[in-house]
Amino acid sequence: MSIVTEQKLTFTGYFRNIWTAVRTTFKGMMITFKYVYGVKSVTVEYPEVKEVLPENSRSRLYNDVENCISCMQCATACPVDCIYIAAVKRDKDSPALKTTSGNPIRLDLTQYTIDTALCCYCGLCTTVCPTECLTHTTDYEFAQFTLDEMKYDYLAADVRAWRTRVVKGA
Repeated sequence: MSIVTEQKLTFTGYFRNIWTAVRTTFKGMMITFKYVYGVKSVTVEYPEVKEVLPENSRSRLYNDVENCISCMQCATACPVDCIYIAAVKRDKDSPALKTTSGNPIRLDLTQYTIDTALCCYCGLCTTVCPTECLTHTTDYEFAQFTLDEMKYDYLAADVRAWRTRVVKGA
């Protein structure tokens, strides 16, 4: 090939590359615009509009201490040891108590605390509970400023107040 032919090929190749770059950029931008302007918006105006979580979602744990028989299976099953439970044997003179499912309560619960900062929300503690008093709720708004505030004492009055919105039929 002569030098003139090489320069002609290079000259036309240069403009061919420019045209290919413009064409493919335009094609890519059209695909992008289709997804940007053609798709319905899915923005949720939180906290005015809240998403409804599925029934099987695992968010905040709640223990209905009125139905807890202090079997300690939840603390045993917990892989991160975030459940602190203590109980004492009931006096023989005290009246017999039963859960709503009919199980006898033989121990008085003295401590039931869950450190949600450690919890991995695996659900193992809820599956072993024989009275099904420990459950995952769909409540996902429980952020705190310090780690100490993420320990919930389920015998405290403020946590027991959750029962009205958590337990179905309460």
